[in-house]
Amino acid sequence: MGYQRFMALGNVTGDPEIKQVGENEVAKFGIAVNGYKDTVEFFDTEWWKPNGALAYVAKGTPVFIEGELQTQRWEKDGQKRSKIVVKVRTLQLAGAKKREAVEDFATDFA
Repeated sequence: MGYQRFMALGNVTGDPEIKQVGENEVAKFGIAVNGYKDTVEFFDTEWWKPNGALAYVAKGTPVFIEGELQTQRWEKDGQKRSKIVVKVRTLQLAGAKKREAVEDFATDFA
């Protein structure tokens, strides 16, 4: 039995790419998180069923995300490849100037 949870506070690195997958919508975007001794870590994310919250998420938006890490594997040109993606469960806008602009968004994904 195991459990994992990933949390990060960072800035969105580009406008989300939105795709329709069956009846569901998935948004893909990256975040940059300041790390130890002036380093920056970059994470790819997938947010299933964002419920219209993407109107508030764009390049440069500070966000707090919570979710799980998932290894995605594929083969390209005979080479096995993989990357770790954050499957976003909740997203919270951070650093908004107006209090009413700060919202909490939660999603469930299978």
